[in-house]
Amino acid sequence: MMTMGDTVSWNVYRYAADYLHFGGMILGLVCVWSSKNVQCFSRKTQVLYQIVYVTRYLDVLTESQVMYLIFFKFTFNFITAAMLVAFTLYPTTYDVASDSCNIVAVLVPTAVAAFLMSEGSGLQEELWTWSEFLEPFALVPQYIMCYRVKSIRPVTILYTLAVGGYRVLYVCNWIYKRFKWHSAYHDYTSWIGGSVECLLFADFVLRIAKRTDSSLGVSFLGEALLKMDEGANKISEQVEMKTIGRRLPYGLSGSAQKQGDENAWNEGDKLMDEEGCKLMTLSNDDEF
Repeated sequence: MMTMGDTVSWNVYRYAADYLHFGGMILGLVCVWSSKNVQCFSRKTQVLYQIVYVTRYLDVLTESQVMYLIFFKFTFNFITAAMLVAFTLYPTTYDVASDSCNIVAVLVPTAVAAFLMSEGSGLQEELWTWSEFLEPFALVPQYIMCYRVKSIRPVTILYTLAVGGYRVLYVCNWIYKRFKWHSAYHDYTSWIGGSVECLLFADFVLRIAKRTDSSLGVSFLGEALLKMDEGANKISEQVEMKTIGRRLPYGLSGSAQKQGDENAWNEGDKLMDEEGCKLMTLSNDDEF
């Protein structure tokens, strides 16, 4: 029999968030594999999410859990791994230059912060904290890629909206549990990370809403992300060339290729008609 605590914890907001997240990941995977094309998808976002899921879900090996959690934890890891395999199989469709985010600048600071701020003393607890700090920035490479490309696949927009939007529903879940349990419930690490994630997502949604009006220009955070991306890329290139004489492999610290105008998405934002048709048929193309 379900207790009051179970009813509060397993609420409608949590279920909606989980299935929105799962649906977005399945949509991206099916479209990429059916079209044999990873155009407009960020490999770096998939790398960051794979790290998040691996480090967060180690508890499936050490703790007894309900089948619902086990299913999602294994599925999220499997889908992300399958997305990464697609980048290996279809490299000619991958836009390396637009996937320019310096993920070293994301991984290192969040790892240091997790080591210093983790409340537990074990490695598993520190890795869980790292996943909480890392997740808010996992979609940043995808945002940057969307802002850089001149035309974007509709499926990529839907994927990003679903994977980013699930966190908004999780915030509703947290608010609901706080309302029911008051001070007995707190998870400040998740709340801070979720707030940052929702802020970046809201800016992405605003950018989409403005895309058809060229006079409105870019969104504030979108423009800031591009400027920080370019700055981090330049600094990394200078440091790496002086210390090791080359850039880090796989574009980990940013693309070595020159980036285009930061307003390229606004100027060339035309959703391809054929992609819209493919999107309809897909013929061509604890808490989480």
